[in-house]
Amino acid sequence: MLFYLIDDHQMFAEALKNIIEGFGHNCTVSVFSDARFALEKLKSEKPDLIILDLEMEGIGGTDMLKILSQHGLDIPVLVCSGNLTPLNMAEIKEAGARGFLRKSESIAQVKEAIIAVVEGGYYPAEFQETQSGKATKQHPLSPRQQAILTLMKSGMSNGEIADMLFLSPNTIKTHVRLMYDTLNVSSRIECLNKARSLGL
Repeated sequence: MLFYLIDDHQMFAEALKNIIEGFGHNCTVSVFSDARFALEKLKSEKPDLIILDLEMEGIGGTDMLKILSQHGLDIPVLVCSGNLTPLNMAEIKEAGARGFLRKSESIAQVKEAIIAVVEGGYYPAEFQETQSGKATKQHPLSPRQQAILTLMKSGMSNGEIADMLFLSPNTIKTHVRLMYDTLNVSSRIECLNKARSLGL
């Protein structure tokens, strides 16, 4: 099995890589310190699981989930973070994560979470309890537009975004125009500034 581990804390990533590969079952872990490197690699191979840090420089974990959801590859993602709260757990689940794991958990729990996520999902009991009966906040942009916005923030051109999401440049242009209409802006700079002011 091939796993991607995306985490910019090198010591933790290397330690977790060794732990996972020690589980056996022909596990191979590719470590990426930057989400963009992993996105580039996804053009040529499909891992069985992605283990994703939440807080990283550049493309963060939640933004990465939004991008992955538009790839159409249906790769299970386990978010592994030292900063999990009921609020961000709800956000990353909505963005497509199949499970959450705190970095403080035991090796046995790491193995349990990986198996559960590959087979379906792994959500702590505390998350299930806090989310019971809560309404989901509506996002003004579609999931695809959220992914495009994330890549725009990273400085990519429309052509690079199209290549990253396996879409045509014309499709990206159409979505960008719809984003401008939704946010009532007329340029990329205005769009990014408006998105930032709205917390998008």
